[in-house]
Amino acid sequence: MSDHRDNNNNSWKNVAVCEKTTSSAAAPTPSSPADKDSSAAASPLSNLTAISTSPYLHKVTTRRREFLHETQTKNNLLESNALKISSPKSKAFVFVWDLYSAFKLFGVLLISLETFVGCALTIGATLLAYYMSPKDLVNDGQWDGTLPTILLSFATVTPLIQSITMAFNRRDAALRALASYRSAMYHVYMAQASWDWGECSKNRGRRGCVENAEDLRTVHDGGRSCEGDTTSQKPIDWLNHADNLLCQLIHLSDSLSQYLALPTASRTHHRATKLGEREAKTLVFTGRKIFALNAAGRIFMISQLTEALKYRGLPGNEASRIRQWEQYLSVSMENMRLIKEYRTPQSLRLFGRVFTLLLPPLYATSFAQIALNTGSPAFGCIVGAVTSLALTSLFEAVRQLEDPFARGFTFDGIDVTEELQVLAYEELMVARSIIFPDAEEFVLKEDTNRVKKERRSRHFCENSARIIVSTS
Repeated sequence: MSDHRDNNNNSWKNVAVCEKTTSSAAAPTPSSPADKDSSAAASPLSNLTAISTSPYLHKVTTRRREFLHETQTKNNLLESNALKISSPKSKAFVFVWDLYSAFKLFGVLLISLETFVGCALTIGATLLAYYMSPKDLVNDGQWDGTLPTILLSFATVTPLIQSITMAFNRRDAALRALASYRSAMYHVYMAQASWDWGECSKNRGRRGCVENAEDLRTVHDGGRSCEGDTTSQKPIDWLNHADNLLCQLIHLSDSLSQYLALPTASRTHHRATKLGEREAKTLVFTGRKIFALNAAGRIFMISQLTEALKYRGLPGNEASRIRQWEQYLSVSMENMRLIKEYRTPQSLRLFGRVFTLLLPPLYATSFAQIALNTGSPAFGCIVGAVTSLALTSLFEAVRQLEDPFARGFTFDGIDVTEELQVLAYEELMVARSIIFPDAEEFVLKEDTNRVKKERRSRHFCENSARIIVSTS
């Protein structure tokens, strides 16, 4: 397993496989004769669950506090290391560093094939206008090839800026939906794994729940068929219940990440050509199958686990709160799906793509006039190439913002693999460690069978990992 997962669970090394029944721990022995008598009187209920979620058990609470204290101590060391490595540097060094980084990323992320085509067309048109200009009229000051720039700004810059604004607003909406999804997922797990419904001196809540092989017959017969029969009763393993929910939540997030990271199916060639149309149909069909499995299947399984709590005595008002978080999960997923499949106006993007290529060559006479005024055709070509470079790079920025979800690093895209498969997983693992401090480590079968699916952040730092290991 990856190092960061071991670090999050360094206090408790254990193995719990998805969809596998977790072994139950022995119940504590009653400390007084009165407790022994009461225990004997209700033998099936006397065995506490495998791991209690009660906040009042001193030993469990102590281990939780120790875990938090140890983790905070390690985080303090990491903070010191982070502050040390990012210590103040000279302004000259930072200026050169940022300038080098800007040029490097500009060349990697914003230079596209359109850039080379646009620059080549502009330079060729500028040279043509320069050598074909009437030299006698130019010398007499009767010819001026300068064109008004209003067309350039109206036909390219304004539509591109509007497209960037709309695309960035969609990115912000996607971030809000993602935050709502992750928050709801975390609260659903906390509620299912730790909420209790026992009342003082009235009932035992989670501690009083037992498994019964006659559950279905008990439901249909109103409890008469199993009355007095305690041979098939045993304490419910709440760790197993929580791990079943954890499996569904992790698979839900993994599949949602796979869906959102699919290539886009709404580019121009997907609408205008037969080959693109077939590609778009395949992408959309695959994505909707993945999404439907989660929106209908995984959410239903999570809902069934809430029903299991209601069957065991969870009050309706608390179950309603969990239902609300389940709804937040669905609504957030639907919002992300709509953002994924529907884009900014296609007409604006078509307008921007065409005119970023065609307008700079049309302004070739302006660039040729600069060359004539300065006596240097190279300088006129440079001005034209820079103009074309600026417009095509601006359009490339629009194209990258069109799909806010990305697999891996982009300028402004949302790294869904990092957010849903790494960070969300780590948060759930920390919550599980807090609620069940004596539990075995949770490991998905997929994570043990496929080495490539390591849940390691792209920000993973070997130096920081060594700091954590040294303090363990």
